[in-house]
Amino acid sequence: MRQLLSRCLWILIAVALVVGPGCVSRNVEEIGSDEAAAIPTPQPAQGAAGTAAAAPSSSAGQTRISGTVEVAPELAAQVPANATLYLVVRIAGREGGAPLAVQRHSSPSFPLQFVISEADSMVPNTPLVGELSISARIDLDGNAATATAGDLSGSVGPVQAGDTGVVLLISEVETG
Repeated sequence: MRQLLSRCLWILIAVALVVGPGCVSRNVEEIGSDEAAAIPTPQPAQGAAGTAAAAPSSSAGQTRISGTVEVAPELAAQVPANATLYLVVRIAGREGGAPLAVQRHSSPSFPLQFVISEADSMVPNTPLVGELSISARIDLDGNAATATAGDLSGSVGPVQAGDTGVVLLISEVETG
């Protein structure tokens, strides 16, 4: 019995070595040297003890977009004191899908100064590059996943990564 198990084990190992490498499928497209050169190498910040530390959104060396969120005068009275403001950065021209970066501001007062950087990325070390759009929503229920009637919104774009002085005007009321 022991011989049979040993023989079966060797057969399984041999099959795995022969067939295994052929079972791997990779869906990778080559990128050009210009695209490769534009991708920054992530450098984790080091804390005092040599451990990686979270970088603040104003860290040097990160691409930032900064500006002001304003509310249209005719909507200013509709902003409740306990509202939540969400700022969402996406690649310009994309309306859905995962955002590149997000900020949440509880009980904001307007005009609100903002700085968005890689520290706000949904996926760590995702660079903010190229043409981007920024949308803002004053959410009445505090749930980022739902846009309900009465939420206030606005957007600006395209903007370039690194832009400063961006003005995002909240001028629309969600109807449904």
